[in-house]
Amino acid sequence: MQEGEKKLRVVLAGNPNCGKTTLFNRLTGDHQYVGNWPGVTVEKKTGGRRVHGVQLEITDLPGVYSLTPNSPEEMIADRLLQRGEMEVVIDVVDATNLERNLYLTMQLLERRLPVVVALNLMDELRREGGSINRPALEKALGVPIIPISAATGEGMEELLSGVVHRGEMSSSCARPLYPIPAPDMPDYEEQLAKRRYGAAEYAVKQGLLFKKHPGKRLSDRVDAIVMHRFFAIPLFLVLIFLVFYLTFGSVGAFFSEGLSAGFVAVSKHVEWLLTMAGASEWVRSLVVEGILAGLGAVSAFFPQIVLLFFLLSLLEDSGYMARAAFIMDAPMRKLGLSGKAFVPLLMGFGCTVPAAMGTRILENQKDRRLTLLTLPFLSCSAKMPVYSLFIATFFSRWEPVVMFGVYLLGILLGALSAWLFQKTVLKGEEAPFVMELPPYRLPTWKSLRIHVWERVKDFFKRAGTVLLCATVFVWVLRSFSPQLQYVTDSSQSILAVVGGWIAPLFRLCGFADWRAAVSLMAGLVAKESIVSTMGVLYGGEMGLADALAEAFTPLSAGSFLLFVLLYTPCVAAISAIHREMGSFKWTAVCVVWQLSVAWYVSALFYQTGMLLLKLFS
Repeated sequence: MQEGEKKLRVVLAGNPNCGKTTLFNRLTGDHQYVGNWPGVTVEKKTGGRRVHGVQLEITDLPGVYSLTPNSPEEMIADRLLQRGEMEVVIDVVDATNLERNLYLTMQLLERRLPVVVALNLMDELRREGGSINRPALEKALGVPIIPISAATGEGMEELLSGVVHRGEMSSSCARPLYPIPAPDMPDYEEQLAKRRYGAAEYAVKQGLLFKKHPGKRLSDRVDAIVMHRFFAIPLFLVLIFLVFYLTFGSVGAFFSEGLSAGFVAVSKHVEWLLTMAGASEWVRSLVVEGILAGLGAVSAFFPQIVLLFFLLSLLEDSGYMARAAFIMDAPMRKLGLSGKAFVPLLMGFGCTVPAAMGTRILENQKDRRLTLLTLPFLSCSAKMPVYSLFIATFFSRWEPVVMFGVYLLGILLGALSAWLFQKTVLKGEEAPFVMELPPYRLPTWKSLRIHVWERVKDFFKRAGTVLLCATVFVWVLRSFSPQLQYVTDSSQSILAVVGGWIAPLFRLCGFADWRAAVSLMAGLVAKESIVSTMGVLYGGEMGLADALAEAFTPLSAGSFLLFVLLYTPCVAAISAIHREMGSFKWTAVCVVWQLSVAWYVSALFYQTGMLLLKLFS
């Protein structure tokens, strides 16, 4: 902000999925992810824009249907709007759902806030055969109306000019369109709601025009199939399986194998260069067997991570995932989970940290804690390199099926965990689930790019910091004895001693190898560290996959996979869970429960497998 430049504080308010975040990105140039389903924004975000010599400070509030503070996002919005710390409120209204969106508008007018209505999604309204009588709608509401399309950029200049003009007006506050009943009336809330709906209905009659009867929209026709009472859940499972088939089948494997071969070639070339340069043995070992072996083992699965998030983004942006949440509401309620919990649970397949933060959309503490206890059972993307490595090594013929089974098992055990806690220590009534089903939309390349890039950026950030440091640390402990002497035999190292103390705990699980135990410890820092650590400890001239094939049997490999699937998430995730739990005791319960389930399931799998092998051998 330049000296002497005027500052204007602007707030974006609106219903979930009305396009607020898209508008925020358009106005500020930010790159917040935009999902075609409610619940993406759970906390306020702030950005800036300079217009006509005025610096706009723009805040994007969580999407809310009402300013009645019942849910966490409504509390955030209510607190900020009550303070009056803004010169302009941009009320983002979905033109295709005008009457429902105007309920919030009525509440903003009741508070006499300086409102500008941004009538969004005008392009979709026109496709449905609708139009807006702007002068009539402005007269009915008593505030400026600016038709826009945040996705295409339509009306942005007019909106910015309107915001600046509104902010410069000395008496820019709006007024309620009806008398406000006395607060001491017995039916105060009911009377007030009726007046809001009545005013919204009148405004729609005045301002919304249809050249032809809209009839059944495309979304309605598609919903007749994807939300069918018998076909909905099977179709959901088929779509998710297709995602896994493309990711871990021939398409994803092709790119991963190519990258892996490239890393092997680079490692050999680097080793040759270091040898020619006269580098010492420990330097060559650090670079080739430490850094390159560790990071290469993880990066080989980078293409599959990109493909998985690209395909999931397609489903989200199309509007299908909102339907999936609605479909899963009934079965989730039988488990004691709120249907609204589907949103953070789905985020958990990306990363547990933002998923834990996403539980803020749940209305009560019981639902939040139950969801947080369930979240770690869902496979975050950081575990995917471990799955890909072991499944490709031991179960390559059935890779997509086994991968889908691993993810599905995590979901089932998470569901069972939720049911047990709901029946014992977390009893209580679930909050009602209300979710607007957005229209189906063609995903935009920009939105897909932002979503995938955020995951890719996080991958590179972790690879360049946490994984690199962890890899070097593991190499040091693997290469030096307790007497701090350099050793080439890792069994004589500090790491072998530490791992030897822990390894017996996994004897019943079938992998009582100090290297496997140490790799699981590294996974507490970051789950990708499991593969990078194995790259350092098991890797060698024969390659990591061949080394693992000698160290594990298919049965013990399956047991190891199950433990990785179910055991405690990384330190960052635990910290996020503790922050949202608001209780050290419940965080400890979550960690201990995860470890216990992981060990018992892994041991049960291995011991049952061994018993069956003895019976049928």
